[in-house]
Amino acid sequence: MTVQPILEPLDRPVSVTIAADDSAHEPPTRTTTRLGDAVNEASRSAHLRTQFLRRVAHDIASPTGVTMTVLEELANESSRPELVAMARRGLRRLLRLSEQLALAGDLEAGTFAPDATLEDMRNLVKDALTQAVAIDGRRDVVTSCEVPDAKLAADVDRRVLGSVLRELIGNALRLASSRVAVDVQRADGKVTIRIQDDGPGFPAEALATLGQRFTAGSTTRGLGLSISMAKEVLAAHGGTLDVEASGLPPGRRGARGAAVLVTLPLM
Repeated sequence: MTVQPILEPLDRPVSVTIAADDSAHEPPTRTTTRLGDAVNEASRSAHLRTQFLRRVAHDIASPTGVTMTVLEELANESSRPELVAMARRGLRRLLRLSEQLALAGDLEAGTFAPDATLEDMRNLVKDALTQAVAIDGRRDVVTSCEVPDAKLAADVDRRVLGSVLRELIGNALRLASSRVAVDVQRADGKVTIRIQDDGPGFPAEALATLGQRFTAGSTTRGLGLSISMAKEVLAAHGGTLDVEASGLPPGRRGARGAAVLVTLPLM
């Protein structure tokens, strides 16, 4: 009769499983639970951030809209039209901030979808420039706008895209030394809108975080809202946003300004 030895010979490979102490080994279920908690916390944080943005936008827009209406009624009776103009401009800035925060909330929630209609991009750009000047225009900054003679039809959300263009032009107006130029061109079935200024341009640290909301590197030219939202809104329209050095002569600071290029498909 053959007896199987209790111990295997030492020259044979041995597979040994050693049970670790419970205090030094976490069950897989605990790791899974931690991952799930992290995902839930991230989801909750995103939800709260979205709700906060929307709530602040609403709380700014409601009283500002009422005040604007009252101001327009008082404008006809005021003996100080310059003060009315200052108040009107301040209220427009608050309404602009409300629009930005509301749009940021939609983008954070992933619920933004363009309500597109067929628009002539020439008119859209001109209107955006007029609105930007009304809010951020300066006496020492000259603006120009060049558009083609032929119609540039694109399927876009006029309200949202107009707001995005207004903010990009407004950024240029706030930072320019003396000039802002807006040029609209057509090529290869696309329209390119170039917004140039002769300000300080984009520093390297800002370019590293370009397109990210509420980042320290974006504060040189605002809170990072305009560029980040523009990139997402344009992507939803099948378009793009790029940044390069301005083609305008250097301004008072002696530095080359910035140029923001918006590209959109035409019909």
